[in-house]
Amino acid sequence: MPGIHEDTLVALDLETTGVNSSNDHIIEVGAVKFVGDKQVDTLSTLVNPNRKLSSFIVGLTGINQEDVDAAPQWDDVKDEVADFIAGVPIIGHNIGFDASFLRSHGVKPDGLYDTMSMAEIALPYGPEYSLVRLSQRLGFSHDDPHRALSDALVTRDLFLHLLEIIEGFDRSVLEQIEALGEKASTPLGRLAGRILESDDSPLLPTSDSITGIDHKELGQRLRSTNRTPSVEPHKYDQDEIDGESVMDSVKSIFGSAGALEETLDGYESRPEQLEMAEAVTNAIENGEHLVVEAGTGVGKSLAYLIPSVLYASRQGKKVVVSTNTINLQEQLTGKDIGISSNALEAYGDKSDRLRAAQLKGRANYVCFKRWQNAVLSSDPNDVESKILSKLLVWLQETETGDRGELALGRLTPMFSRYSAQGALMCPSNEGPCFLRTARNKANASNVVVINHALLMSDIAMGGGLLPDHDVLVIDEAHHLESAATNHLGFSVNQFQLENELRQLTGHRGILGRLAAVISKGEINALDASTHIATQAVEAVDSAIQNAAVMFDLAAQIASESTRGSQQQSELRVTESVRTQPIWSDLEIAWENANTLLLGVSEHLGDLCEQASATKDSSAEGLVLDAYSVKDSIESAVTSLRQAIPEPDDESVYWLRTQTGNRGTNINGAPLDVSTKLNQALFDGARSVILTGATIAYEKSFERYRNSIGLSTGNDIALGSPYDYRKNTLIAVPEDLPAPGEAGFANATAVTLIDIARSSAGRVLALFTSISALDNARKAITPVLGRDGIRVIAQGADGSPGRIMRMLAEDEPTIALGTSSLWEGVDLQGASLNALVMARLPFPVPSDPIVAARSEMYEDGFNEYSIPEAVQRFRQGFGRLIRSKTDRGVFVILDNRIVTKNYGVKFQRSLPRCTVRRVSKERLFPLLQSWRDGTFE
Repeated sequence: MPGIHEDTLVALDLETTGVNSSNDHIIEVGAVKFVGDKQVDTLSTLVNPNRKLSSFIVGLTGINQEDVDAAPQWDDVKDEVADFIAGVPIIGHNIGFDASFLRSHGVKPDGLYDTMSMAEIALPYGPEYSLVRLSQRLGFSHDDPHRALSDALVTRDLFLHLLEIIEGFDRSVLEQIEALGEKASTPLGRLAGRILESDDSPLLPTSDSITGIDHKELGQRLRSTNRTPSVEPHKYDQDEIDGESVMDSVKSIFGSAGALEETLDGYESRPEQLEMAEAVTNAIENGEHLVVEAGTGVGKSLAYLIPSVLYASRQGKKVVVSTNTINLQEQLTGKDIGISSNALEAYGDKSDRLRAAQLKGRANYVCFKRWQNAVLSSDPNDVESKILSKLLVWLQETETGDRGELALGRLTPMFSRYSAQGALMCPSNEGPCFLRTARNKANASNVVVINHALLMSDIAMGGGLLPDHDVLVIDEAHHLESAATNHLGFSVNQFQLENELRQLTGHRGILGRLAAVISKGEINALDASTHIATQAVEAVDSAIQNAAVMFDLAAQIASESTRGSQQQSELRVTESVRTQPIWSDLEIAWENANTLLLGVSEHLGDLCEQASATKDSSAEGLVLDAYSVKDSIESAVTSLRQAIPEPDDESVYWLRTQTGNRGTNINGAPLDVSTKLNQALFDGARSVILTGATIAYEKSFERYRNSIGLSTGNDIALGSPYDYRKNTLIAVPEDLPAPGEAGFANATAVTLIDIARSSAGRVLALFTSISALDNARKAITPVLGRDGIRVIAQGADGSPGRIMRMLAEDEPTIALGTSSLWEGVDLQGASLNALVMARLPFPVPSDPIVAARSEMYEDGFNEYSIPEAVQRFRQGFGRLIRSKTDRGVFVILDNRIVTKNYGVKFQRSLPRCTVRRVSKERLFPLLQSWRDGTFE
């Protein structure tokens, strides 16, 4: 059959008044008809929607009201559009959107191909899949983004490019993609099928045409990544370098004309970095704990890595480094450990002694058995077929199985179904296993990089997740208390629990499939296994019903006791709440649900044991799926027992109700984590190094030490080597309304417009709430858009990482961020011109954890809320100056920093900068003078 390159195809794009095909209208159609790389025809027309366009749509598309008012009605162009696409497949980027509008407007497509789904499997590592980003990355001409014909033309180019990649897949991979998309009739499955129909389709099958994976090759790949000798102490030749003290080596490596200057371009010896490295060396060699506050620019990563690596490699010891963010983990493993290795080799140490590994929690690794079970046994819907296909392509080459390699985007929630989360109960050690490979590599390494989440999981389990180690370094240590609070607490979501239970029943449910496996493995086992499965299904149905009653009562208690928004209500469960009559009803509902959930877990365990006893290797993925559900049920049972009938006096509990499909949450967290952390981290022989940029409060470490249970060891505070007086201007427009006063939101928007105009570069504005951010975005976008200044916002325009990538581009931009953008994600290859803080970052008083911890102090505001806000304030300020050549403005829109007594605590927390208190009218010329160099 002729190949797909000989098919007549149409790339199409629609611009609309909104996203709801039932209520919104098409305002522009753009389409290009082509055969291979030859263009046949184009279609482009505006359409009158007979309604007013929103400012958002006008700003996005550039289509004005006058344009559509003068355009033909849809009925006048409908036939032309229908004729243009008749009889041929149409291609679109997220084609489901365009197809839904065509159908709602009376035009039925004859077939669909989706370039977004194609990109998600052809380019599994991303990082982004928007049409604009893909066209930029691949170098396609895209002169007029968000105009229909321009988008259609670039969609055609993208389709042809991705088609070439997908045509290069092995035949078994294409067959599997086609099979996965068959039930849901996905565009991706249709495309794979069409490629296979071609005369020139791939003909050579792999060794396993059932799943599309060559098991033998995958096993060899995993073994090759693990071929490193284990750490064996005292097996190295003791040459002169080994005989030298670590302290002498550290001084030489960090000193002037040392190994770091020799091997790292642009490196300059810094007294602060050397002081930290010496302190770390002392602590490690003496088995002591150390807390180091290291200002921006000190170079703390190398200051703890090099002493740690020297100690580990020379004495056959192991060091674990824990970070809070993925970005820092990747910086350490992808950059800083390599720099350390180069410096040590130049100094004379043997570089092959340094063996580093990154280790994450189970949920981060794909489980090949669970993925295989889903491929062979499920009837996937559209979304499931996409992620299974994406994982299939990725599994052809990944060496780690770490989801961090993938750009999952909208598919992220689905990954947990195929993760190693249930690996503790894996029925065998046979076959490829990415988690086992990662743990073996960590055990064979002397430097292991983890994150705080895994560190806390290890603490919660009483150990066993991490390899034994002699030194623990905790970077981003200011997050240690919050990480412990989050990971030692719990949140049970109504719909998540229900979805876990529903995986057990139905046509392809886990219970029925387990019974089928058992019946194949034993004579006369069918009746027994079927009986157990039938009992379990009945228990599941009852458990879902009774759990719904329990959660409904919890939602009723929360909504009646709070004045939350229509989207969410939140209630801290205090003793007064527990004495209400309705709470007794909740406890009765819990008891009923608890009994049934335990029954489901018991039935599931029995079936898992019987299925494992059959030794049927093809059922191992199914058993892991079952154990994963069992683990989730038992975790929920334990948490609900604590939250409802058996609360711990040292914990705080709260209920949260949310509209839509987010359900009700029952939550709990420890009030004080210091004792737990002391026992797990500090009450032992190993040395623990804690470091971060914002640890001390008012030049004291006492508050921090108390929060994490650390009473021994030493502290040092090292300032930044940067000249903040020269490179940083702090501006406070002191006549703005205070937060909470009338006019503050409007004044914030007006001031943001002035700042963006005066900087003409990169501006990052930090907010303390999503609603305030969204209000500002709506107010400033149309105004700044007319000035050619782009407005991007966390959430509306993507994740924090994507926002920072967009901000780094060479285009005047103001980015609006909240929560995670206060720290963590740096600009790559660029710097900020201005940083704006909309208001001082006080913790929300009604937050259950904040409220409960505040009550532990005589003066909760001054003793808890202000210190928390000051530390957050310092973290936000740290976003501005990231190198010695950076120069920028920090604008504080919250005048309480100069009008309230506590404002001085915020002022004193920053390094000495140039400060100006001005009127709002003087802010614009002040910032302009700073930018053009006329500032005095």
